[in-house]
Amino acid sequence: MTAEQYSRLSEEEVLLAFSVEPTHDRKTLEQYLREYPEHAKALAACSIELMVDATRSDDVAVTSEDAVDRAWQRFQTVVSQPGDVLVTNPFAMLNPTAFKSLAKKLDINNLLLIRLRDRAIVAATIPRRFVQRLASELGATAESVMEYLQSPPAMVSGHSFRSSVKPAVTEQISFAEAIEKSQLTLAQQDALKALQD
Repeated sequence: MTAEQYSRLSEEEVLLAFSVEPTHDRKTLEQYLREYPEHAKALAACSIELMVDATRSDDVAVTSEDAVDRAWQRFQTVVSQPGDVLVTNPFAMLNPTAFKSLAKKLDINNLLLIRLRDRAIVAATIPRRFVQRLASELGATAESVMEYLQSPPAMVSGHSFRSSVKPAVTEQISFAEAIEKSQLTLAQQDALKALQD
């Protein structure tokens, strides 16, 4: 064994170090994932557990739907793909007001933005210029937003609480089809069609 292998911390030591950090935000998690990629799954699981614990109140025995949604959104900031590629959800930290504001800034409605957030649109059909505008408004890079949009479609957590039907991932549709089916105004539709590559 080399000196580097001896100096590497065990999974337990890495998780302990992570758990005593003053904050357990995305930045801290990403730092640990860069330093200890061999413990990525354990770190993600620990991060989720710490986030759930942070939303838990000892005074309240019943978990509110808002607490579950917050924990789910935090969880979605760390989405693992095959090969342990870390893809961050640029929508995860948006509250409902910020989400609506984003739709307004992009001159689209909430329905189309929800389809984008849930990756219900085939990423290859989304115009590059639109992805750049979206990334700019989210304060992210176009590449990171495109990586997120190319990930498998999401299953929205809230659906499982409001339906007696088992939740499922929806089929992806093209950007052009999403424009037609999202109840946009004609002006909004024309503006989006003009962005197509």
